[in-house]
Amino acid sequence: MMKKHEIPIFFACDDNYIPFLGTALHTLIKNASSEYHYKIIVLSGGINAHNQKRIKALETDNMDVTFYDMNALIAKYHQNLSYRLRDYYSVAIYYRMFIPTLFKEYDKAIYLDADLILVGDISELYNTDIEGKLVGAINDRLVLDVPEFAAYATNAVGVAAHEYFNSGVLVMNLKKFREDDIESKFLHLLETYNFDSVCPDQDYLNVLCRNDKVLLPIGWNKMPLPDPEFNYDTLKLLHYNSFEKPWHHDRVLYSKEFWEAALTSPFYEDLLRIKKSVDAAHLAKEEKGVQGLFAKAIYITHEEEVTFKKILAL
Repeated sequence: MMKKHEIPIFFACDDNYIPFLGTALHTLIKNASSEYHYKIIVLSGGINAHNQKRIKALETDNMDVTFYDMNALIAKYHQNLSYRLRDYYSVAIYYRMFIPTLFKEYDKAIYLDADLILVGDISELYNTDIEGKLVGAINDRLVLDVPEFAAYATNAVGVAAHEYFNSGVLVMNLKKFREDDIESKFLHLLETYNFDSVCPDQDYLNVLCRNDKVLLPIGWNKMPLPDPEFNYDTLKLLHYNSFEKPWHHDRVLYSKEFWEAALTSPFYEDLLRIKKSVDAAHLAKEEKGVQGLFAKAIYITHEEEVTFKKILAL
């Protein structure tokens, strides 16, 4: 039997996000072509044996899962990586920056956040022609649609809002990342300036790939935002990337799709428990986080002297 072509797909996760990773993988394999083998690589700072077993129970004939411990590598850069992080981010957001040099056996790969579900075939995304560019990615409509974030992208990051992409769904040209030494350029910027940032990994990637990217259709990274012009027939992936998650709130757009997809997942009961655990303290913390994000975007845009745009003359 001819060996199936392998598609490497990376996630970053910790024990707290296992139900979401499990749900994402459940939907990925449910909608994936049987013509490929899907190599799932979970980058983490340590996931306990029980949770690893639960994730590996999702394996099929054409999907397997391995876990890669990032602790040794991240320890070398932890002070700089963690310096600017807010309470709702961890150093795990930076894991994707190290994929090209850690996994030299791959020339191309997909990176996905765990807070999403697939409704289309992931091999179609992998096979998208990204024209030899560093990345294929999708315009971040949350940034584009919110004036404070649009101004931040344009005037602080130095990438126009309609060109600024979300880093949660990426087709990565790992070979070109290595050839262009993107990791070293990232570490140089981090260690030299450590820019104050609203979306740290995303901002660095947008700057480093600003002239070397392909913007892909919105259907591959549809966020829960109203969009009258969106053609629902093109929907492939739903990404719940804002503060409001369907496992916390009923009012989130595309909640119905999430729960319908989760219903057949082995992690459905976990998700229900998470939903029931939402209390006033959680909601207050969430609201504080939202307000903090807006305040930071406004401050960096108008007051901060050390920004990507000013320092790098973008």
